[in-house]
Amino acid sequence: MPITSWYKIKATKMIHMRYVIVFLFISLLACKKKEDELSLSRQFMPSGEIAVTTIDTLATLSWKAALFTAGTAVTYTVAISQDSTFATTAHTFTTDTTGIRISDHYLLARKKYYARVRTDGKDTASSSNWVYSRGFTLTGEQLLLPIADSNLIDKSVILLWKPTEGLTKLVFMTGGVERTIGLSAEQSLAAKLQVDSLQPLTTYTVEIFKGEQSKGILTFTTKAGVATGPNVIDLTGITGLPSILRDTLPKVGAGSIIILKRGETYHIDLAMEIGKAVSFVSENSFNTQLPLIYFTNNFNVTAGSVIDSIVFRGLTLRSNDYAARYVINAGNVATIGKILFEGCHVEIFRGVVRLQTGATGGTQVNDFVVNNCVVDSISNYGVLNVDNVACAVQNITIRNSTLYKLEKVVTSKQNSNAVVLSNCTFNEAPQGGGSAYLVDYSQSATNNVAAGITVKSCIIGAGRSNSGNTAVRGIRANAATLINVSSSYNTSDYVVAGNAIPGLTVYGGTVTDLWKDPGKGNFGIKDSGFAGKGSAGDPRWW
Repeated sequence: MPITSWYKIKATKMIHMRYVIVFLFISLLACKKKEDELSLSRQFMPSGEIAVTTIDTLATLSWKAALFTAGTAVTYTVAISQDSTFATTAHTFTTDTTGIRISDHYLLARKKYYARVRTDGKDTASSSNWVYSRGFTLTGEQLLLPIADSNLIDKSVILLWKPTEGLTKLVFMTGGVERTIGLSAEQSLAAKLQVDSLQPLTTYTVEIFKGEQSKGILTFTTKAGVATGPNVIDLTGITGLPSILRDTLPKVGAGSIIILKRGETYHIDLAMEIGKAVSFVSENSFNTQLPLIYFTNNFNVTAGSVIDSIVFRGLTLRSNDYAARYVINAGNVATIGKILFEGCHVEIFRGVVRLQTGATGGTQVNDFVVNNCVVDSISNYGVLNVDNVACAVQNITIRNSTLYKLEKVVTSKQNSNAVVLSNCTFNEAPQGGGSAYLVDYSQSATNNVAAGITVKSCIIGAGRSNSGNTAVRGIRANAATLINVSSSYNTSDYVVAGNAIPGLTVYGGTVTDLWKDPGKGNFGIKDSGFAGKGSAGDPRWW
């Protein structure tokens, strides 16, 4: 090859190389320009949803980091609002982590809040769009303690709370009307306040505050007030005069309500007849000592009387003679719509109510009801005894009550319509020895209960010892009488000599395994594994 040709070829190659270098340089410049064009103009939003968990006074929010922020310094803005549209913002926070805790210093208890989070702008990139949470609420602290039944009456409540410094007020709300009661430093620490001037049968919400910060809330309903009117005989202003009830009763009109004072004793020491509707009731008071009617004689009914109702409510009824006394020993022909014992403690009687006249027409009672009572130490005439075929009680109901140390419970020599024992605790009832019944319709010709005998949600313990024998009988009635038993239990030391109650579930322990101190009348359930806890027996022991 000629030398000139070789030089020409080499020159050409060098020219081509220069073109390649220039091209590569231009390409690099183009890539840099493209890279600049691809840089972020806005940050990515936090990934996924905002997770929210709350406890009493704290809300915890968390989220996943925004894309392309790993290993870089990034911050997030958290906004809080009570409005899901965030027209107004309650608080704004900034954090360099993917979570934040917000206390009740910033959030009001029981108010609904919403949160939104965005990734903050950095360098030339602006802040991201918002991610929104679901609504959330703090339950707040609960310094207020549950209101005991004994701390609530018709027009007053006693509030208790955990002793705390700095509590400033109580706010009551009912029907949109607000009432504020200030608390002093001493009251805050005393942790107890009686509030009066409430309305009967009214539901209130009360909230306790430290400044403007809620520290607890409760809802309660006041009890019914004692009736007022011309038929109300208020004896609460008379004290130290045990004969006042005995002296007043013959003078009252039909439908009278006689109000008795708590802590006072009233004597029935003469044979007295009731011939018209009457109610004996306790005053509403925080005094826990019920009015006591002390029987050294009995009530009878007036011959030929038609009585709408005889009511004993919120009283202690006690006698001086376990072998001879009754609350009512009806020995005359009469018609009574209802006999009701409610919220009473009845103790030391031969029987509570006995119908005994054999005269034509007898004593006729439509409804006999024992509700929310404690009945103990009753001899061989039991809670109710229809002791003559001339008499009858159509409907017998004993519910939400405790009955112990009873030789008998219900006995009738005449047919009835229905017997219902519901949510009752029985122990040492009836008498052992094999001849006493829980329910006894003893006369073969008149032993039918048309609508049946129902035992529902009851607990039956051992029979009462009779010289060491605790074996009892269950229910005696006509074979046609349907016996319905549900959700009811007997303890393992309940021994049946006959007429077993069908459908009872056996609890594997004795009365002392189940109850705290049954011998002394404490039937609180101590076995937490008892299947009927919270549903069977007298609710006062749950």
